[in-house]
Amino acid sequence: MSMPLPMPLYALFASLVIFLTGCSDSTTTKSTTNDPQEQTHAPRQVFPVSHDPQRLARTGPDTCINCHEQAVSDWKQSHHAKANRPVSVRKDATAFTPTRRIQESGVTYEMVQVEDAFKLRVISADGATSEYELVGVIGETPLRQYLAHLPGDRFQTISATYDVINDKWVDVFAGEDRMPGEWGHWAGQGMNWNANCAYCHTTEYNKGFDYENNLYQSTWIQQGIACAECHTGLEEHLAAAQHQDYTTGLTQLSPVQTKDNCLTCHSRRDQLTSDAFEPGDHYDDHFSLSLPDQPGLYYPDGQILDEVFVHASFEMSRMGHAGVTCMDCHNPHTLEHILPVENNMLCMRCHETGMLEAPIIEPVKHSFHAEGSTGNQCVECHMSETVYMQVDWRADHGFHSPDPLMTKELGIPNACSKCHTDQTIDWAVEHAEAWYGEKLAASPQRARARAISKAYAYDPEALPALLELAKEEVIPAWQATYAGLIANYLPHPDAEAYLQSMLEHESSLVRVRAANGLARTEDGGNALFDLLKDESRSVRIAASRGLSARNQDVVDPVAAKEWAEYLGFNSDRPQSLLIQANNATRHNQPKDVLMYVERAISLDRLNPEMHHQGAILLSGAGLNKEARKQLFAGWELAPKDPRFPYSLGLLAAEANDLESAAGYLEETVAMAPDYYRAWYNLSLAYTKLNRTEDAQRAMQKAQGQ
Repeated sequence: MSMPLPMPLYALFASLVIFLTGCSDSTTTKSTTNDPQEQTHAPRQVFPVSHDPQRLARTGPDTCINCHEQAVSDWKQSHHAKANRPVSVRKDATAFTPTRRIQESGVTYEMVQVEDAFKLRVISADGATSEYELVGVIGETPLRQYLAHLPGDRFQTISATYDVINDKWVDVFAGEDRMPGEWGHWAGQGMNWNANCAYCHTTEYNKGFDYENNLYQSTWIQQGIACAECHTGLEEHLAAAQHQDYTTGLTQLSPVQTKDNCLTCHSRRDQLTSDAFEPGDHYDDHFSLSLPDQPGLYYPDGQILDEVFVHASFEMSRMGHAGVTCMDCHNPHTLEHILPVENNMLCMRCHETGMLEAPIIEPVKHSFHAEGSTGNQCVECHMSETVYMQVDWRADHGFHSPDPLMTKELGIPNACSKCHTDQTIDWAVEHAEAWYGEKLAASPQRARARAISKAYAYDPEALPALLELAKEEVIPAWQATYAGLIANYLPHPDAEAYLQSMLEHESSLVRVRAANGLARTEDGGNALFDLLKDESRSVRIAASRGLSARNQDVVDPVAAKEWAEYLGFNSDRPQSLLIQANNATRHNQPKDVLMYVERAISLDRLNPEMHHQGAILLSGAGLNKEARKQLFAGWELAPKDPRFPYSLGLLAAEANDLESAAGYLEETVAMAPDYYRAWYNLSLAYTKLNRTEDAQRAMQKAQGQ
């Protein structure tokens, strides 16, 4: 009755949001700022503007301004330019004057200025105080997140955040009571700037995680997103420009390449390479996009739920599928709209002329709202905003149609009710059905919402609905979503047949989901071996992941190297560490198994699932004493979870301690009477204890009798 290895281990962990964190103790290092007169005289700048001032001088905005004055001037006012900076007495004193306090998770956070430094003080209920130096700032408006410097050169995005517009501090996780030791606590790895924020807030970033010493040696050319992050060949171009040669070096990116560059940050995704993306590269060769096949990110119709950062929403839209890209609506340097949205000029640019085959729309006739009213603005209905981090409103780029009936049926938000807050949902349904009833009834959006809602609940009725939607779907991101959800119904033959048919789909998004699903099937190994040579790295990584979960080696040398790089780069994340622990188990390396498991648990030690998964891996490596320790730790955190006594029963049985095994299994079935597998194992234990009648009774329970 040994504990089986799980497959796949990684499936227990969601793709991680960009704003997440990591460590614990305080430090007293000096802060640095953008203002030369405020620069510290410390031997080493903890959070410098640049780690390579010479390269910055060769490729930075100040070098470009001679020829591109307007572009640089526009950029300097943008959120890209202000995405990250060192703290500054001149810019930040207002946020700390007077000393501010907020309470959350049983502690008081105090934000205080001490001479030219800014500090976070955490005051416990018993009065004990910890102090952390704040050295950096993410963002400009509507909020600023301050970075605390912790040992190992970890920079943590503290949850106490400054609301610039209202001049107050808020806790971005108010009410969640995140505790020290949780992944998402401000001092936890989920809120670590180095791993989760810095890539999208600095130019030419290198994470530089040192696994052996468990510290970061992160570097960047410039804080904020500057020219070199979006333009290729700058050094050659600027050197040639000194000799009146203005064409050497620069490569004109296509609209798709430009979009891919934007998407590296404006997406919820898994990073596949070691900060290796360069302008002009394919997004899917460096990142794997998260879609609604992962519950908790989107509502069932595709509207944004969690922080997903635009890209997938846009890829699921008809506009994205038609070939519209970021620069069709946004100025690349100011990031503002190229035309006003208040009078619909931006949207009517296409919907008045039929550009990109856009349907012709007459706003008043289409909206049933008067010209100039809020309800007549395209973006109010089709790009509804959601607030994140308490004060940051973000527009949905899926361009959905408001459908109050889905609010009534499934609890999915609709733009009508967000505006008409004084009206009932039935009122909204009545008007929407009168105006758009036939279109909404026939729309894929409504059919998706119903099918995906059932799929999230693992309702068997969802499978035929998903297969039917997939057959008619033309947008690859939705096809990939269906494939990911269909995989949850394996080993159903229709599900397996569909995934097999998607192995050569033109979209790597779809092929990734096909690989993920087929990894769970009995005969999926052959397909995964073939996908190791796929043209997209995202598919090759998915195939390697699947083979690893099947306890098979990645035999292709190129794919094996990429897989090793991926695991090494992400070795500051629990899911990567558990995969490495599983690999070490297969290769009979118990010391490495213990090392990886302990490191993984340390990153999320209040998560019972981490202890359970760790125990399974430790048991598989023959480390039953350590496995037992983790099971008790997890059981203490989740006393009503029957898996913990069940697993302890299996360990006891493996050690031939049958009395203890029976006791744990009895406790399991008392907690979960329908735990049929536990009844089966209990029957085996009773049999070996010569408790024949109890064994028969337990076996009947195992068979559902």
